[in-house]
Amino acid sequence: MINRDVFDLDERLARLARHAPERGRGVFLQEIEAIRGGLAVLSRHAAEHLHACRILEDEAVLLRARVDKLADTRRRLLEHLRRDTASFRKFREAIKISRGMRSLSELPVILPRIKDVLDLADIGLVLCAEEFADFLPGEITPVPGRDLARQALALCPNTPARPFLGPSRSMPDPSFLLDRAQAGHGQLLGGSCFACGLRDKFHRDRVIGAVAFFDPDPGRYTPDKATDFLEHFCEILASDLINVRDHEKLDREKVLDELTGAPNRAYLTRHAPRMLEFSGRKGFPVCALFIDLDRFKAINDTLGHEAGDRVLTAVSARLKDAMRRYDIFARLGGDEFVAILPDTDLPEAAALADRIRRAVAGLDVARATGTPTPLTVSASVGIARHQPGEGLDDLIRRADADMYTVKRGEISPESPA
Repeated sequence: MINRDVFDLDERLARLARHAPERGRGVFLQEIEAIRGGLAVLSRHAAEHLHACRILEDEAVLLRARVDKLADTRRRLLEHLRRDTASFRKFREAIKISRGMRSLSELPVILPRIKDVLDLADIGLVLCAEEFADFLPGEITPVPGRDLARQALALCPNTPARPFLGPSRSMPDPSFLLDRAQAGHGQLLGGSCFACGLRDKFHRDRVIGAVAFFDPDPGRYTPDKATDFLEHFCEILASDLINVRDHEKLDREKVLDELTGAPNRAYLTRHAPRMLEFSGRKGFPVCALFIDLDRFKAINDTLGHEAGDRVLTAVSARLKDAMRRYDIFARLGGDEFVAILPDTDLPEAAALADRIRRAVAGLDVARATGTPTPLTVSASVGIARHQPGEGLDDLIRRADADMYTVKRGEISPESPA
């Protein structure tokens, strides 16, 4: 604001001009006008400054509002992060439980554990009779595949790729999955649920089952809720169910080598092509290992075939322990073994080959055979990376050729740079 003294000065100048001598009045008046002009400029600048201050004050108010809004947004984001982190931990634990399943007979124990970890009122699970009937415990009733596919797809007729999310009583046939739950139907029917068809990971158009998560709270599962964690868990559960079923089927079909207990050639030719086809479609790398024992003939010739069989059994156990759970490992015959490694490129395959060589070299032949012998055993391991369109036999043949390259002490063409 302009100081009052400025106006007083202007008035004094006016009075002073009236008393100025006649002789220098003109010059004196010019100086007074110059001073007045300066005062006018000063007054204008003061007004502009006052206007700028008001603008800054308004902007400060807006900035304070924005800061408050950002602080509120930060609080909400932190709360979302906290909830998402808690959800992630729950689903990670549920996945661990599912991955730990070794037999479908464990489902009556596995499902309640998953229910507790995910804080659910109950879980409803149905599985395809044609796929799982021979492996399910009595507590879980299988459903014919035709009925299962119809019911699973009916959960979301308008968006079949998405799961059902909403009031339990709004499901096309609530009893289809609700009858598989153990909690009170009335309480669950008045709540909400998430229901999802389980699909074969190798054949996505094939429905192998359906699962539903129930909660008495009508607001827990609503169409506006994100379902990423739920859908991902259902995919893993479906995959685990198939893997466990396949392993149990393997045991029942007796596709195990009688001597070593390792899967045999029949198992390899039955399951490896499917893995190669699936990996080819998804663009995942696959490598094959061809494992041949060195100096094994000397063990047979010196200690006898019974001792050689014991060494083969011990070597097979070490090889099996070196493999990952999802690798396909088989004994071809004699002292030859093969491993098919999904989602594995050459550096990883080379690391596993090195681990296999160390495991075999560490075998105590004397202890394995029960004889005081200085004989030792080692392994040569060949590697081949699966090429697009290549069949199992050709892949194994290239790994076999690479093994002979290694055995001769030459540099393997499949060795990673």
